Amino acid sequence: MPKQFKTYTRFEGGLNTKTNSRSIKDNELAQANNVIVDEFGAIKSCGKAVDNDTNYTDPSVTASQPGYGLFQASFDFDSSANNTNTVRTFLADADDGTFTPDAVVHVLDGTSWDTNDISLGAVTGSEQAKVIYHIADGAVTVCDTNVTNVSTTLKDYKYKKAMARFKGSNGVSQLSTSNVGWQDYDTKLSAPTSGICGLHVVGTTAGAGNNTTTLISVVSTAFEDFDTELDGGDYYAVRTTASAEVISNRASDSTLTMAGGGTTWGNSEAYSIYPPQGTGFNLDLTADSGGSWIAGTYEFATSFIYDGNQESLLRELDGDLAVSSDQKVTCRVLANENASGEGYSLGITGGRIYYRLKDSDDAWTLFGDISFTEGTRPSLEGEYTFWVKAVSGTGYLYSDFTIYSANLDTYESINGFSQDTAYLSLGLAGEKYQTSVVTNRRVFIANVKYTTDGGNLQNFGDQIRYSQINKFNTFPELNFIDIGVNDGESFVKLEAFADRLLAFKERKLYIINIGGGSDTQWFLESEHKNMGVEFHAATVKTDFGVAWVNKNGLFFYDGSQVKNLQTKILESDWSNFVDHLTMIAYEPTHKHLVVIRDADDESGDNGDAYVYSFITNSFTFVEDLVADSNKTNPITDAYNKLTMGTGTAEIVSYDGEPDSGTTFDLILKDDDFGMPNVVKKIYGVTVEYASGASNSNGLKYYYTNDSGTKQAVANGGTLASTSSDLDINKVTFGTPLLASSFQVRLDMDGDSIQKVNNVGVEYRPIHKRVT
Repeated sequence: MPKQFKTYTRFEGGLNTKTNSRSIKDNELAQANNVIVDEFGAIKSCGKAVDNDTNYTDPSVTASQPGYGLFQASFDFDSSANNTNTVRTFLADADDGTFTPDAVVHVLDGTSWDTNDISLGAVTGSEQAKVIYHIADGAVTVCDTNVTNVSTTLKDYKYKKAMARFKGSNGVSQLSTSNVGWQDYDTKLSAPTSGICGLHVVGTTAGAGNNTTTLISVVSTAFEDFDTELDGGDYYAVRTTASAEVISNRASDSTLTMAGGGTTWGNSEAYSIYPPQGTGFNLDLTADSGGSWIAGTYEFATSFIYDGNQESLLRELDGDLAVSSDQKVTCRVLANENASGEGYSLGITGGRIYYRLKDSDDAWTLFGDISFTEGTRPSLEGEYTFWVKAVSGTGYLYSDFTIYSANLDTYESINGFSQDTAYLSLGLAGEKYQTSVVTNRRVFIANVKYTTDGGNLQNFGDQIRYSQINKFNTFPELNFIDIGVNDGESFVKLEAFADRLLAFKERKLYIINIGGGSDTQWFLESEHKNMGVEFHAATVKTDFGVAWVNKNGLFFYDGSQVKNLQTKILESDWSNFVDHLTMIAYEPTHKHLVVIRDADDESGDNGDAYVYSFITNSFTFVEDLVADSNKTNPITDAYNKLTMGTGTAEIVSYDGEPDSGTTFDLILKDDDFGMPNVVKKIYGVTVEYASGASNSNGLKYYYTNDSGTKQAVANGGTLASTSSDLDINKVTFGTPLLASSFQVRLDMDGDSIQKVNNVGVEYRPIHKRVT
């Protein structure tokens, strides 16, 4: 029988350790170490994650938590308030090492680390922060997921444009607006904490005059409705066009006591009572003829508006107003801002006023709308009345409006949830969640720890909460989904794709269809056992679906079905590789899924990785793709690289391109050339390859001899340098091997980038059976 040639020209089958090397396909590999198969007809050196000094400046953090702490997004403003597209990178310092250790997040703006860190508060004892992020409408929300840290808080980090606040009649801001730019803000939508209302919030004094410690109203019962509210501290009595005094207490229904040493209350002096700075609103109310109000005594409540569209819960005010039939009501809104800085948080953009019949359970109906920019108005469509500064050089401001008839809008119709909701937002110390995702203009959070209406900080591991549409910090009490309650598992990670919410517990995956416009149209689409994840960094979103890893496989959801991509790695190899801190990442240029063994540095091989190519649907194995160190969660960055922090002083990136300096070790099929039990003469091996280095004993082989005995690896010859050109090297055996099967191994050194296009084996069957 004449000589024959077997050529291995395609390697896109990749690594297959699940099938015996004699039975794998011609395009599969029995071993594929430090190589990549992401194009048809070639196998090449792998790349590694290396220090990225091009896109990043090395950080300096005291501590990092394995699998946590890194985030990146693009914004319209840089740290200097220039309106230019800017990539900002966030890196958590899990414990900044100060006397009272804090969890902080450093921000890399371009090539410089911003000194304006995001502070999450003090960690507990030796605990460290485990920080995750999400972004919605340019605001980055930062959460320390470590439930032991009872003092850390959620923060929003965002850019506030310079905006005229408290405009006067000329349209110009009456107070400083310098406190703008990048800042962190509380996420809690706190309601006002102060406020009084009634006929005599603004009035006239009585008495002998020249009294520096006592304000006496001309009305003997002016302050009777305010009970102890004015004893609560830091309400201010303002003498019109003059100065102000802190009210110490309400001495009687007509008398307010001051600390003294300030303004002089003369006879018939006009006064106004202002709330504590930045805490709420006082309302001076007057009813007279000319409207269509229904007779009754009304009580009032106020709220804060955050970011222009998120409304807090209501704070009921001390005081009331009696209205006769067919009257109108004029309201003066009194606000107390810091004249030289921030009183009301810049996150608060205004407020609303509501009313209802006193002591009733009626719906709170809109009474007035407050804008910290434009002023006040009696409805959401009305014209604003500007702000007036009561005393020059201070932040005592007021704005008047008149409401002639009742509005139709209620708190519930405006916001879409009940006025009686006991829970609205997170942000108190210790409140947190384990995972979050933004999709369909909502934020979804899961495994949530929050303060219940009973005041207890409680963890709800089986719960998913979701925000109102376009209101990313608003989580009303009834906006939740409980799945698998008391099943012994908790939610670990949320991902979203194609109008589906993928909710991972440790062992189960729930796929929830959230495509309906209303939450009443959502439904549980499917449940998948043994497809959960143990670690939040064990999932990743790609261009065309969501991938995740556990001991049972590498799974992928494309919007319609779940598929296990791991069909070729021996189950025991895979299970031994994957542990509770295994991470997965995506490199988009070459479409690599990278499964990293371990996020921490407890073993010498924690940076090893399986690399899956979406192009060839194949695996290879890379040793030390990432250095053995603590690693943050990986991200797909703005530069199309897979990036993560390593240790405390380095950011590394993997771009999928081959690197020199790595070994190149692959083993082909143990081939009997389709004729088992028949002896073949093996004459030599041809390799078409490119290399910049001479690889001594680069060609190796195994064979099973004519007696059926597997032989140890043998050196076949040198694969000489090709000066990185594509050349052919033929190694001929002086004495042909007598073999029943033959297996090529290429073991090339790491001084060069290697590329192999094909391998050929020259052989001839002989008329002899294996004995």
